Amino acid sequence: MYALLNKLRRDTRGNSVVEFALFLPFLLLLLGGGLEVGRAFYQASAVEKGIRAAASYLGRLDEAPTGADIQAAENLAKTGTLNGTGALLVSGWGVSGATFTVVTKQHTIDDQSFPVYSVSASVPFDPMVPGLADLLGLGGYTIQLNHEQAQLGT
Repeated sequence: MYALLNKLRRDTRGNSVVEFALFLPFLLLLLGGGLEVGRAFYQASAVEKGIRAAASYLGRLDEAPTGADIQAAENLAKTGTLNGTGALLVSGWGVSGATFTVVTKQHTIDDQSFPVYSVSASVPFDPMVPGLADLLGLGGYTIQLNHEQAQLGT
């Protein structure tokens, strides 16, 4: 019996497999975490581009925006289309708690007054693996962005 145990103790042929099996969970956690952080940056960039396009759309109107214009700007921010028929650019827009607001401000330069549209968005981060996002500290993360655009007209 002792001879068999000594023989197994000196045998090193399976060491690399055991080391890999011990290291694999950490490797997968690191890979998954990197993917989630990258996804968060991608979603933030997509929301930023959407609200920039919405603010630009409102700034190019000849008159003050109507309710239909603001709805078209919201559709542009969320789907990339004015009529809202496209898919959501960011899955977080479909999660409860996502908001889109437009505020009109008046600015004056050299006795010349002009409207500036402030477009704000608050979009919850929608992770691929919710438990992993909580583990990485991204649970409950909300993307909050704002863009302002002066009215330029056409």
